[in-house]
Amino acid sequence: MSSARLTIPNDRRPLLHQTRLYREFGHGRPFRRGCAVWHRRAGKDSVALNLTARDMFRRVGTYWHLFPEQTQARRAIWNSIDGRGRRIIDQVFPAPVRKRISVNEMLVETVNGSSWQMAGSDNFDSLVGSNPVGVVFSEWALAHPDAWDYIRPILVENDGWALFIYTPRGHNHGYATWMNALESDGWFSERLTVEDTGLIASDQIETERRSGMSESKLRQEFYCSFEAASDAQLIPQELVSEAMARTPTMPEPFDERVIGVDVARFGDDKSVIYFRHGRDGAPIAHERLSGWDTMQTAARVADWIHRWGPDAVLIGDGGVGGSVVDRLRQLGFWIAQGVNFGARSDYPRTGEKAGNKRTEMWLTARAWLESGALPRDHLLAAELSAPMFSYNAQNALVLEKKDDMKKRGIPSPDVADAFALTFAYPVMGGHDDDDEPIDETAWNGRSRTTGY
Repeated sequence: MSSARLTIPNDRRPLLHQTRLYREFGHGRPFRRGCAVWHRRAGKDSVALNLTARDMFRRVGTYWHLFPEQTQARRAIWNSIDGRGRRIIDQVFPAPVRKRISVNEMLVETVNGSSWQMAGSDNFDSLVGSNPVGVVFSEWALAHPDAWDYIRPILVENDGWALFIYTPRGHNHGYATWMNALESDGWFSERLTVEDTGLIASDQIETERRSGMSESKLRQEFYCSFEAASDAQLIPQELVSEAMARTPTMPEPFDERVIGVDVARFGDDKSVIYFRHGRDGAPIAHERLSGWDTMQTAARVADWIHRWGPDAVLIGDGGVGGSVVDRLRQLGFWIAQGVNFGARSDYPRTGEKAGNKRTEMWLTARAWLESGALPRDHLLAAELSAPMFSYNAQNALVLEKKDDMKKRGIPSPDVADAFALTFAYPVMGGHDDDDEPIDETAWNGRSRTTGY
């Protein structure tokens, strides 16, 4: 068979539920941004691969297919076999259209000059410089959310497209992407459940249920529910949603004012300053400090101590956080107190046995959410419901470590940790009724990100 007689997509016709995405998304189509929230086994990656191959012959350029992790990309696609016994790569890019293939790089160059490469969104920055014109974010709900912010400017400049394909994982960044797709012009958006596609029969789902698959997992995987909580979530999404749905009231002057500071350790983490004033959180939006060193962070916290007059400043002092505590005390701010996340639980205020201080803080925060009011903040909501929990040898509850979250593609919950730090120790309020509020304390539910 000669290459002149090949049709791309090669030897594949989209199923009925896949035709809208083929028809409406890509170069020369109505949409250049897309969000396809499809149930498990609906063919998300297969459609995205063949759609990409089609567009590689419409517009010469570089195309990426990103999984949460590099090893996952190799296992799921590069080394995988389809239902007809073919290597997926050979089906998508048959030999006559390939100019070069690199196994180590998971790269294919086509005869017309386009290139396609697989990688992990956990090291997306290593690819930047090749100016892609099309990027697929596979399993986006489990991927690194900063990958999109990093790649988006390149696609804007190149008039390229981006396609996000995944099943839900609660109200994390995947939910925020879905909501943005629904609310924004120029975005393809589609959510398909098993009831929409008919690919999986009800008796098959019942078999999964009888074999031990939880109801929340069934709702996520087959019915694409963003509301389904994981069985191992410390803070259910429903609890966060209820707190964000409450109408906040301005705190009383005598309510405690607490600042929680989670100091960035390395890499993509951001230092966060969170403000809580009594039951209804705080009238000040939290700050995320990107690229700030410990001295700059300490100076910013000192500035807020002068302006807001908190009753306590609680700072995570593991890693580099201790430097911020030391600097603030050098400046005379003895109100600053370090909190060791791995230390023994001091105040079992929730009736549950916590395996360490960080877990205790989160349990106290969870109890507070039952009546407290939070600002409507997608990032905070996603981070609060992201960590899982387990039990240690003493049968004490232990919150998932940040490093373990990153291993499964979930970013560090910096904002949520800063919020939880405001519950590290009991704090007594002591402000007078005539305290003047600062000018920028309007409750607007928005965070501020500050960088260079």
